[in-house]
Amino acid sequence: MNGNVPGGLWRASLRAADGWRTVREPNGPYADASLLEWGSITKGLVGTTASITLEVERPVADYLPAVPDAAMTIADLVHHTSGLPRVPATIRDSLFRDPYRSAVGVPLDLAAALPVSPRGQYVYPNLGYALLGAVLDEVHGDWYAAVREHVLQPAGITSAALEPDPSDRVMPRLLGRAIRPWMLGAGSFAAAGGVWSTFDDLCRYADWALEPGAPSCRTVSWQRSGGAVWINGEVRAAGAVIASAGGVTAVVHALAKAPGAADRIAATLVEQEVRRTPEG
Repeated sequence: MNGNVPGGLWRASLRAADGWRTVREPNGPYADASLLEWGSITKGLVGTTASITLEVERPVADYLPAVPDAAMTIADLVHHTSGLPRVPATIRDSLFRDPYRSAVGVPLDLAAALPVSPRGQYVYPNLGYALLGAVLDEVHGDWYAAVREHVLQPAGITSAALEPDPSDRVMPRLLGRAIRPWMLGAGSFAAAGGVWSTFDDLCRYADWALEPGAPSCRTVSWQRSGGAVWINGEVRAAGAVIASAGGVTAVVHALAKAPGAADRIAATLVEQEVRRTPEG
């Protein structure tokens, strides 16, 4: 992507051969609080934990017999090839209400895990990772405790939380009032996008996942195209991305921007850095 990066509320850091450097210092809401929404970057933690601790070729129904599709495997959930819909029919998108509020305090409806497209076809469902969280709950007793043991602690991440204190959350404001985040971390869809952490810990996750020589399970839930690898997340009023290409990694978090804004900023920063670096 060409052109200059936009203004507005966002934070970013770049890592090249000489290490990390800050592209944009914290300001506004970023200077007032510390914890950022990861959104679907949470899936990276969960997919890695599943790959480490589960038999990925086993059917999901071996772990959760109430799941109606006997052929769907753990690997299908990890790689978004289960054919499941993005969310079940009980969760409806809305500009004015939290679609995940209905999942708070309610167990995941396993009977709703019915494919709507052919197994093996790439479809990106939050339902698949909610189901993967339920499998990890069944095996470990608590999916988040397993994620903490197998990813967060090895990566040196100490700030991560599912339901942080509101005063610690970085959120944009509308007419002087903070925009309320979705209640992802409090319900049965937490494994699909509920993690919050500091910006520095998001960078630590990037370092750990992309460490040279690291096992492929660390980026099993990431996306790839050509020589680029990335993982991103979009929630109600924020977006986050870790993107790496050409020996450059960008970590970007953006507030109150159009969907995909963090991705576009990251792509621009990586491209500019690759062009600036003599090896690029």
